[in-house]
Amino acid sequence: MMRFRAARLAALLSVCAALCAACASTRELHAPPSAVSAQQLRQYDDDWFDAARLGRVDILQALVQAGYPLDATTPQGYTALVLAAYDNRPDALAYLLKAGANPCAADQHGNTALMGALFKGESGIARTLMQTSCPIDQTNNAGETALSFAALFGRLDLLPELVARGANPDHTDARGSTALDTARTQGNQSAFDALVKVGATH
Repeated sequence: MMRFRAARLAALLSVCAALCAACASTRELHAPPSAVSAQQLRQYDDDWFDAARLGRVDILQALVQAGYPLDATTPQGYTALVLAAYDNRPDALAYLLKAGANPCAADQHGNTALMGALFKGESGIARTLMQTSCPIDQTNNAGETALSFAALFGRLDLLPELVARGANPDHTDARGSTALDTARTQGNQSAFDALVKVGATH
C-alpha cells in the first residue's frame, strides 16, 4: 500500500505552504500568476495521485491551494477524481468535486469515474457521481455507458436509478450490441430480467 512517510508528508505540506505564499505575494503585486509554474507544480504528480488513492484530503487541499491543476492526468489518463472514485475515497471525491474537478473526464479508454465506481461495485460513490452534470449516457471508446457497466458487472440495483436519471436501456455500443444483447449472449438471466424490468426491449 502507498503511504506518505511522516518526513515526506511534512516536507510536502511545507512546500505547499511556501508555494501558496508565493502565489499570494504575486497576486498582491498585481503581477501575472506565474510565480509558481505548471512545470514546478507537476513535480508533485506522484503525491497528488497517491493522495487521491489514499483519501488524503489534506494533501489534495494543500496542492490545490498552491495551484496544482485539478484535472491533471496520469500517463493512463486517470485524474485524481477517477482514482478517488475507483478506490472508494468518498471524502477525497467530495473535496475534488467541490473544488471544481471535472467528473466527466475519462481515461485513455474513455472510462469515466462513474464507470470505474460501477466496475468496482462502489455504489455510494456511483450514486454521488450520478448526481453530477455529466451526460448519463456518456460513452467510453467501446461505446459503453454507465448502464452497460451496471448490467455487465452485476450492479443491478442501480439500473432503475440510472434509467430514472435518463439512461437509455436500449443504447447500442460500438459493436451494435445493447446491454440486453450482452446479457443474453452471456446467459446472464439476472441481468437480462433486470434490464427488461427497467424498459430494455432489444
